[in-house]
Amino acid sequence: MCHRSVGLVQGAIERAGIPTAALTLRPEITIHMNVSRAAYVRFPLGNPFGEPHRPGQHRLVLEDLFTLLETATGPNTLIELPYRWKRWGKWL
Repeated sequence: MCHRSVGLVQGAIERAGIPTAALTLRPEITIHMNVSRAAYVRFPLGNPFGEPHRPGQHRLVLEDLFTLLETATGPNTLIELPYRWKRWGKWL
C-alpha cells in the first residue's frame, strides 16, 4: 500500500477520535504525512512485518506497534524498531 495513502487514511481515522499507529518502510515519506504515530522498520518494500515464514518476528513487530500506540507522548511520533532483514543477499 502507498505510504501517502496510509497517512491520509490514518489522519481521517484520527480525526474521528480513534488512535492509530502506522508501520512504515519509508520514514522520509511518512514524516511528511504528519501521522500521529509511526514505527519504522528496515525491511524491503512489501514486507513490513518481516521475513516470510517467521511468525515470531511478525508478532514482535506487531507487539511493538501496539506498544507505540499506548506509549507515544505527542503528535508526530516516529520511532525506529531494532529489527533487521537477515536475507539481504537474496534481495540485492
